[in-house]
Amino acid sequence: MAEIAVSAAKVLVPMVLHSLSQIQNSQKDIQKEVADLGVILHRLDAYLADMDGKEGNEQHKECVKDVLEAAYHIEDVLEEFMFYVPHRFHRHTISYKYDELAYAAKLWNPFSSVHELLSKITGVKGMINNIVALDKLGSGNCRTRMEEGSTSGSKPDHQVAPNFPGDEEIVGFEERGEALILQLTKPVSRNRTISVVGPVGSGKTTIVKNVYESKRIWRQFDCHAWVKVSQSFNIEELICSMLKQFCESRKEPIPSEGTNTQAKLWHYLQQKRYVVVLDDIWRKEDWELINKVFPSGSSDSRIIVTTRNSDVSSFCAESAEFIHNLTGLPWPVAWDLFCEKAFQIANEQCPPEFEDLSQKIVKRCEGLPLAIVAVGSLLSKKQKPPSEWEKVHDSLGSEIGSLSDLSTMSKILLPSYADLPTHLKSCFLYFCIFPEDYSIDRGTLVRLWIAEGFVSKKRGETREEVAGYYLSELIKRNLVHTSRLDLDGQARYCRVLNLVHEFIIRKSEEVNFFSLTEELDASSSNKVRRLCIDCITLSQGRDLNYVRSAFLFKRSNVSASSIEQILRSFKLVRVLDLRYAPLDKFPKAIILLNLLRYLCLRNTKIKEIPNSIKKLSYLETLDLKQTKVTILPEGILQLRNLRHLLVYWYNIKNYVTWHSVVGVKIARGIGALTNLQKLSLIKSDKHHDIVKELKALTQLRKLGLVDLNREGGKHLCESVEKMKHLSTLDVTSANKEESLDLDDMQNPPHHLRRLYLKGHLRQFPGWISKLSNLFRIRLKWSRLQDSPLDALQELPNLLELEMVDAFTGGVLVFEAGWFKKLKILHIEQFEQLDTVVVEQGVMPMLKKLSLWKCVKLEMLPLGINNLTKIEELLLHDMPVEFTNRLQKTHEDREMVGHIHFIQSFDLQADGSWSLKNLS
Repeated sequence: MAEIAVSAAKVLVPMVLHSLSQIQNSQKDIQKEVADLGVILHRLDAYLADMDGKEGNEQHKECVKDVLEAAYHIEDVLEEFMFYVPHRFHRHTISYKYDELAYAAKLWNPFSSVHELLSKITGVKGMINNIVALDKLGSGNCRTRMEEGSTSGSKPDHQVAPNFPGDEEIVGFEERGEALILQLTKPVSRNRTISVVGPVGSGKTTIVKNVYESKRIWRQFDCHAWVKVSQSFNIEELICSMLKQFCESRKEPIPSEGTNTQAKLWHYLQQKRYVVVLDDIWRKEDWELINKVFPSGSSDSRIIVTTRNSDVSSFCAESAEFIHNLTGLPWPVAWDLFCEKAFQIANEQCPPEFEDLSQKIVKRCEGLPLAIVAVGSLLSKKQKPPSEWEKVHDSLGSEIGSLSDLSTMSKILLPSYADLPTHLKSCFLYFCIFPEDYSIDRGTLVRLWIAEGFVSKKRGETREEVAGYYLSELIKRNLVHTSRLDLDGQARYCRVLNLVHEFIIRKSEEVNFFSLTEELDASSSNKVRRLCIDCITLSQGRDLNYVRSAFLFKRSNVSASSIEQILRSFKLVRVLDLRYAPLDKFPKAIILLNLLRYLCLRNTKIKEIPNSIKKLSYLETLDLKQTKVTILPEGILQLRNLRHLLVYWYNIKNYVTWHSVVGVKIARGIGALTNLQKLSLIKSDKHHDIVKELKALTQLRKLGLVDLNREGGKHLCESVEKMKHLSTLDVTSANKEESLDLDDMQNPPHHLRRLYLKGHLRQFPGWISKLSNLFRIRLKWSRLQDSPLDALQELPNLLELEMVDAFTGGVLVFEAGWFKKLKILHIEQFEQLDTVVVEQGVMPMLKKLSLWKCVKLEMLPLGINNLTKIEELLLHDMPVEFTNRLQKTHEDREMVGHIHFIQSFDLQADGSWSLKNLS
């Protein structure tokens, strides 16, 4: 995998050259040697790119393995040099005097480090010279040699797609099949394209094939054809295949006149109603090239496109109505399909002794028809003892690649992987690090990719934005799935399907990208690059010096002392994620990890961060969420590469209280951290020096500030106006009585999307109404005398409105035409509120309404029946009179008859909630 093996080393070359240039009397020949490594890396990259995805002979495979090791070895050599380079070469702010003193005191000898680097480069070159294949790189012979042993050069078959297991059935897709048939047969005055999109194994080809072969379809059209579009199809061959099939479907000879095949096809289809399936289109450009060969007249013909890429499906279809997105079978259908294949029974119960194991197996298939059929068919051939079934469940990942019935899954995943650009392959393989069924939040994933060096810089965009595009592309290709969407449509949490997870684990092992701790073996010569440290036992004598990333995933079998011991065996680690580790003290060994870029201690009991953290000069992310840290040392201010400083603690039991959220104190000088993207939550100081310094942080995307007093509001407004890219602002006053004075902002950040204000507002800040991109606002303890709704309704893109003790009046009126996009409304602790009026035409998109502890609200909102799209009504500690009106026997019940989900919760003496389902 070229990108994984070479990209990090490529980045290191200019860094080492810069460090060498700073060393006085540094020999020019060593700089030339390092520059030569850059040239070698490009040669290695070219070779690996040529070989990636090809199935060469054993000699070629060994050669690839040697090249990968060479690339990794170069990275190790350069990283080791950077590890020993003092911090002056990492940051320009440390004076030269400091290093001169260090040199005089013999704390660091630059010439010793340079000499060692030269020696190791010589060793690397010798290693590379021993790799036979590389002497032909650049000569043109390398590609020829690879293709001799490759099976990827065979011509694609454009005939009807091969019969996958279960192709003869359309179980679970009857509704979708009927919808597709209706769109194919309903007369229109023009040609129409229909897209079927979904992940590998979702049944795209199966459903289309069943519909395509239906007599109902063939009767509607004059001729028909099915072509399989390969990743590297030949347009001339594809046209010939279509023409041949069209003619055969009418039992007519292929036209002989003319020499241009495309012209022949075009003339043949003129005045004919045809249906053609283009199975598995990969790119928009492929569609544009193929679509040109069809007549553009009004023949009422149909083109069906299947694809794995959501962007391609949208590009081909004329509207969303003609896009069929397959996301897998629902559980009852998946279960029936499995039982039918495994036990050859239909609509009957699974044998009791197999039920638990069968359910586990079906869950792992996650509704993918191809996987369910393949596993079910395999198990039907297995001996009947449950122990045999358990073996299949436990080894399902390896079974996919080795057994004939399941190898189809691996074969159809491989092209999707091979089609990825090299920078996306490393990002995709990264999901193997997380456990099966693990959903990771978008922000964490982006920060990890950046720390690993997977994300390239682009002019005018941050690396975080570029990484976001990478994730979106993987989602569009249906390789990564969204676990939870934010209201703005962005993926908030994402994961890979279980069988995809098994596939990428195997691919990762091939390139030594990731190692499972259970497989660590002292006798192995492979250097471990990324691992989970849950079960490491150092008695194995395993060399962990070259580990780049280490993770702990909420396990309890690792002690604080063993973690400290493990960390001391690391040296070149870039990423260290110790969330949920049993730590109450900051591990001292972390400070020795000079090259650390990402440090997560989230959900530990650590109370204090040492001042020596300043030595981690490369650190970009420091995640201390849900720790006991309340004060940050001054050394933090020397981490000039820091981009994400996340330090706060939530302590919420039932209701959010004033003291539920705790921020941290930081010393003056925060303005020096000009690379910060996220800063949350820090405390304001008495004299507002911290708040004033914030104006220097012009790159901030998220700012969280607590303990702001009234006088500091003006300074905060001045600082926020400088933050042109700010998208999230979270401000809390010093106490409930202290006012938030935020009226002086004339030019609020145009990109602000989330606004959280906690504290008394004497008046509603007028600038908030100008925030056209705001989609979420939360007002807590504002205690406004005038209703804020009049100002808030002007926000054109507001999707979520949460108000806690935000209004002291008795009547809240939602007027007609207000809040046209609002989806979620939360009203809590409005102590005087006794009437809510919902006029007709207001909040036409509202899906969820929550009412919490409004003690005087005894009537249902007047006009709640006007909320025609509402799906959920959630109540917490509402008056008995209110909930009684929701009983099915009450006359007011018909006002909420259109709401499918109604639940009421009451807080009990022991702190738990009791539930009443009023649906």
